[in-house]
Amino acid sequence: MINENKYKDIVENANSIILLMNTYGNITFLNKFGQRFFGYQEKDLLGESVIGTIVPKTDRSGADLNAMLKEIIENPNQHSVNENENMRSNGERVRILWTNKAIIGYDGSIQEILCIGNQVNK
Repeated sequence: MINENKYKDIVENANSIILLMNTYGNITFLNKFGQRFFGYQEKDLLGESVIGTIVPKTDRSGADLNAMLKEIIENPNQHSVNENENMRSNGERVRILWTNKAIIGYDGSIQEILCIGNQVNK
């Protein structure tokens, strides 16, 4: 049986970005791999919107990523997998393949979105 410390160790040391965001698109958790990948410290991101930090407002093709984020939050099951442009703290643009899953509260409403991402090499 895996205890809480083992779970934490697995999440923090996974070679994938593990992110939780609330229904406003604000970051509530980013694992250490994600922090290193994007070039941020936890204190710089917690409570901040993913838009303007790790996701640009628009991608290089002009697509509105704010609208994409809104769709993911409103219909996470329809966007269980998506690929989009993301942004590191130094401004570098990177493509990430994300899997998204709604975290449902006791009342049946979406509480948070769990997002797990890996860089796409193109």
